[in-house]
Amino acid sequence: MIADATTIDRGAFEQSFDVCVIGAGPAGITLARTLAAAGARVALMEAGGLEITEESQDVYRGGANLGIEYFDLDICRLRYFGGTSNHWGGWTRALDPIDFAPKPYVPLSGWPLPQIALDAYRAEADSILDVPSATEAPDLPVRQSGYDFRRFQFRFSPPTRFAEKYLAEIEASQAITLVLNANLVDLRLDDSLGTITGAVFKSYDPADPGFTVKARYFALCAGGIENARLLLNFTSQVPEGIGNRGGWVGRCFTDHPHFLVAECVLRVLVREREFYSPTEFFMQDHSCLNFGLRLEPRWIWPKDLPTIGFEDTPPETFNIQLERLVRDPFVDRALTDRLILPQPMGQTGVIRVAQEAAPNPDSRVMLSEERDAFGLRRVALDWRLAEIDVETMRIAVTTFGKHMADQNIGRLRIADWLLADPPRFPGVADDEVGGKHHIGATRMAAEARSGVVDADCRVHETTNLYLGGSSVFPTTGHCNPTYTITQLALRLGDHLAARLRG
Repeated sequence: MIADATTIDRGAFEQSFDVCVIGAGPAGITLARTLAAAGARVALMEAGGLEITEESQDVYRGGANLGIEYFDLDICRLRYFGGTSNHWGGWTRALDPIDFAPKPYVPLSGWPLPQIALDAYRAEADSILDVPSATEAPDLPVRQSGYDFRRFQFRFSPPTRFAEKYLAEIEASQAITLVLNANLVDLRLDDSLGTITGAVFKSYDPADPGFTVKARYFALCAGGIENARLLLNFTSQVPEGIGNRGGWVGRCFTDHPHFLVAECVLRVLVREREFYSPTEFFMQDHSCLNFGLRLEPRWIWPKDLPTIGFEDTPPETFNIQLERLVRDPFVDRALTDRLILPQPMGQTGVIRVAQEAAPNPDSRVMLSEERDAFGLRRVALDWRLAEIDVETMRIAVTTFGKHMADQNIGRLRIADWLLADPPRFPGVADDEVGGKHHIGATRMAAEARSGVVDADCRVHETTNLYLGGSSVFPTTGHCNPTYTITQLALRLGDHLAARLRG
C-alpha cells in the first residue's frame, strides 16, 4: 500500500505496527521487504515522493564545512523513494576478511561481528542488486617478485534502481504501508528514556501539526550523515541527543578518499582499467590501511608526450629514487625530466587510489546553527584525514611504482600534492576527493563506551531503536559500501523477525 503524508487519514496510525522503517533507500527497502516476507506489519516512511523535488532535496543541504574541501551535501544523496540508488554507479564488492579484524596499529578498528555473519547473505544480496556471482569475478594473477598485491575485480550492478524494481511489489503488499513525503521530526521516549514509543512525522505543509507512528521496533535508515544529524537533533528529552550519552554520535565520520596519486608511462599494453589491493601480509608489514589502486590507461602521440617519465631508468635506480621522492619533496628531479620511448606511439596512464580511512573521533558530523524547513539544525561537517591515511597513500603508490619497475610494466611519477608535507589535498574542482560514501558516524561497537550501536545495529542506549546503512560501519575497507549495506539490512531483518516471533 502507498499513501502520502499530505493526504492520508491520520487515524490510520492509531494502530501500532511491528516495525517502523524510516527511509526508503537500499537499506530501508531491503529491511522492509525482509520483514514483510516474515509476516511483520511494516510502516515504511519516506521523506520524499516518487520523484525528486527541490523542497525535499533542500533538507539535505549542509551548513558549514569545517574540514578538508568536500562536496555540497545535497548533491551527495537523493532524498526520495529509492534513495541514492536512483543515481549510483553499480560498483559492488564485499568487504575483505581483514576489514573486520582489529589492526593493532589502528585504534578503534575492527567490527564486533565476523565476516561470516554477513557471508550468509551474499546470494540474496547478489539477487537484490542483480550482480553476477562472486565466482565470476575472482582475483586475477599478478606477476610479482614478492607477495604485495592482489589484482581484484569489482562486480557491477546494472545498476539496480530500487524504486523501479520494488515499487510495484510494495504497492501490492498487504504487509507494508509506504508513506511518502513523511519527514521525521522527533523520536519520543518512554519515562525511562530507554524505549522509543513513537516517531513523529510531518508533511511539507507548514501548517501540519504532525502525526505519530507507533511500533514495537524502529529502524532509522536515513543515510550515512542523516542518521547522525537526526539523532543529534532529537534533544527534547535527552539534551545530548538520542543514543549520544557516550558522545559518539557523529564521530568517526569518513568517506573513502579518492585521489589521483601518480602519472605513469607504460611499456606494456593495458587495454582497460586494472584494480590492485594489498595482501594481508603487506598491510601487516607496512602497518598501513587497506587500499585499492586503479591503473587507468590513456593513449597519447609522441608530440603530446609530457616530460613526466624515465623510460630508460633501470628498476634498481628507479626504486631508490622513488623512495627519496616520497621521503623528501625537495630532491633533484633529474630522473623525471625526460622521457624516451622506443615505440612510435606511447601509452600513458594515471594511478588513482580509493582507500580505507582510519576511525578518527575528531572527524565528525556536527550541527550548525542554520535550520531546515522543519526547524532541525543542519549539518556542520568536519571530515579529517589522519597521518596514517596519508602514509597509506604514499606506501601504496611507492610500492606499486617499484612493482611496475621490477616487472618492467612502466614508470610512474608521484603527484606533487602527495609529496608535500603536509599534503596539499586537491579540491573537488580538481579531483574526485571522495566516493560520496558517508560512513562511520553512528559506528558499531561491542560496548557503548566506543560506539553507538551493537553488533545487531541496535542503539546501545535503547531497547528498540536500530540503525541501517553505512553510518554503522566501524571501519570502511576500500570498496563501495552498497553491497555491505544490503547484507546488513538482510541480517537486521532476520534479527527483528526473530525478536517479533519471540
